[in-house]
Amino acid sequence: MYMFMTTGTVRFLKTVTDQFPKLDFHYMKSGSATLVLYEGKKKKSIFVSGRSYEILYSNGAIDKKGFVTMEVIPVLDDTMPVFEEQTMRVLPKLEKQTGLTALRFLKQIKSNRYMIFLQWESERYYTDWKNSLHYSQTNILSLARLPAYFAERPFTNTYTMLKEDE
Repeated sequence: MYMFMTTGTVRFLKTVTDQFPKLDFHYMKSGSATLVLYEGKKKKSIFVSGRSYEILYSNGAIDKKGFVTMEVIPVLDDTMPVFEEQTMRVLPKLEKQTGLTALRFLKQIKSNRYMIFLQWESERYYTDWKNSLHYSQTNILSLARLPAYFAERPFTNTYTMLKEDE
């Protein structure tokens, strides 16, 4: 399975996604930025530009409401297999967090970047997890050997899901 995402204005994204009524699109917003994503079995995206990921681990269905965090983690090429193996061991613990509705462990196609996609019932559940003892046990970032180059540092994006009529 694969996940594809792109950004743009809601109006523009709607014109693109309306051409594919059989796909289940998820719209989300962060500040003034709007992102749309979908999951599919085909390796090729319908988006002309955007990001493509292979889904390495999946739990739960992505809901049309909630709060989303996307933690992007660049990993050194020679440590990728070890990072994947260690992350796979942590994910079952992470999926048991209160308020977590969906989890995806993604590998960006043709890149050394991974993403931990987490969807929460609300931002409060994410904050509670970040401030809990469970966070240190389920913090996947601590498993990665990061590149020395400053521009290749991990970062987290947060989004709020948009309803179809917004």
